[in-house]
Amino acid sequence: MSEDAKLSAQPSETRPTPLSRRDFVTHAAAVGGGVVLSGVAGGGEALAAAVPESPLPAPLVVPKRPFGNTGIEISSVGFGAGSRFYTSVPSDEESAELIRQAIDRGIEFVETGANYGGAEGISEKRIGLAMKTHRDKCFLETKVDERDYDGAMREMERSLERMQTDHLDLVLHHFLKSREEVVQVARIGGAEEAIRKMMDQGVVRFRGFSTHLPEVALEGMQRLVPEAIQLPINAVRVPDFEEEVIGPGAERGIAFIAMKTCGNGYFHPANATTPDRIDQYGPPPGAWEKWDIPDWTDYIHYVLTLPIAAATIGIDSYFTLNGVVAAAASFEPFSPQRMRSVSQRAQVFRTTGYWIPRG
Repeated sequence: MSEDAKLSAQPSETRPTPLSRRDFVTHAAAVGGGVVLSGVAGGGEALAAAVPESPLPAPLVVPKRPFGNTGIEISSVGFGAGSRFYTSVPSDEESAELIRQAIDRGIEFVETGANYGGAEGISEKRIGLAMKTHRDKCFLETKVDERDYDGAMREMERSLERMQTDHLDLVLHHFLKSREEVVQVARIGGAEEAIRKMMDQGVVRFRGFSTHLPEVALEGMQRLVPEAIQLPINAVRVPDFEEEVIGPGAERGIAFIAMKTCGNGYFHPANATTPDRIDQYGPPPGAWEKWDIPDWTDYIHYVLTLPIAAATIGIDSYFTLNGVVAAAASFEPFSPQRMRSVSQRAQVFRTTGYWIPRG
């Protein structure tokens, strides 16, 4: 019997239901979550550490994966320091401590962008506070938005200052929107020349780009010959990079980084971490009453089954951090049947802003 048939055959009283917030955190601790930290985004007091029970369980281990054909490894999940991070945690120091805790628990890959958090660069500044003590444990990525040499050089120099570091492990051209933008950054005097200059100086280790469009990814692979590409990769497959981009690219040794893996965090309404944006990101009415919607572990394990280097997930609270660590530590590759099942059950979100925000 196929997995879909097995799921459909379950009586309603035995159908899987998402864990509540309290049950999930309790479960994460029970399977080895180390020091359990309480809290949900929305206030500084929510990020305070809880007193752990004694004895402590053995800490979970976040596996590492090859970063393409570069010869190094990074953690299989990354700390996404985008909008879910810098809009949900109000205090700079609490944000920095969240990053430190993530790195200490094995999420050593931290990704941001030069303009995350507006002109003030809130994300990079908060990361910089954590880098004072944790830089040697961290694989650090940022992205540049400028498409010309001078603009990209200024952004990288500013990023180094904000994040209080003398080197960047990975710099990406942020969100290339068209083939024309690929040509723009690749030409003489383009942003790619600035990144390569920084590599020659030993300031940047690896380079690449991010995009939301398969055709742009293919163009960038040809013109830029990147070491890494960051893409929205998820079980809904909107957009779909799996066959045309990820497969051939992985064979060439490109390190793929998945983003928007779990949408905007709406794993279950009780766990919606940014409820003020439910209209922009959320599922259709009544979706949560469907018993067979995949949970966040399904979504994370789905992308980790693909030939990618890491999945970055927006970390906005210790609740989310605990869940991401637990999902990474428990990962076992899905069978082709399980991959199809998770993708099919996720299609209720296909026409919504669950994966790519509307508006």
